[in-house]
Amino acid sequence: MRIHYYSGWFDDALPEQMIEMLRADLACRKSLAIVWGCWALEEYVGYVKEWFDPAGIIFEEYHAIDPRMPKEEAQELVKNASAVLMMGGETEPMLDFIIEYGLDVSIRESKADVIMGYSAGAINMGTKWVCSKNNRYDVEETKIIDGIGLDNFCFQPYFETNNIPLIENDLLPLSQELDIYALTAESFMRVKSGEVAIVGEGYLVSDAKIRKMET
Repeated sequence: MRIHYYSGWFDDALPEQMIEMLRADLACRKSLAIVWGCWALEEYVGYVKEWFDPAGIIFEEYHAIDPRMPKEEAQELVKNASAVLMMGGETEPMLDFIIEYGLDVSIRESKADVIMGYSAGAINMGTKWVCSKNNRYDVEETKIIDGIGLDNFCFQPYFETNNIPLIENDLLPLSQELDIYALTAESFMRVKSGEVAIVGEGYLVSDAKIRKMET
């Protein structure tokens, strides 16, 4: 059964507990497909290697899935990857790129053992996400945007319990439609067979109520 990781961005090393889990989960390390987050084309593979190489998580091949690559090739590399990493970046432009390239289907159908999402990539992995000025987006009106739908929930990274406008105006109403997992910075979660395990500080927003999750 495929495993999904959701988190925000890590400026330095990956959390040690994530490294230990990934070492066990990434049994096959033939190829890693890294899906572009709509920012600098030359830098993002380097970020990934800086995270993974010191942890001893090294793949035989690294594929940068971005507009420099033909669509058909991108789709096949994602479908046949040992693991897929949804990069951080600009959330809505990233989703537009994924859909334009037909990667939403490729990601859902991928043979990868593990799909990892960081920041924008993790947000887009869920069923829906909140695009709101209360959520650091430069918009006047809140939009609820459909994600790829790897899991039937909304993922909210960088959560702050004192962000009352985000909670009351955006998260609580959406939570009446589907569950929202809201994690603070430096926290992450692992999903396998529908079971959610959180490492760090995380909250479940469901049916217009919010409660702290056990870790």
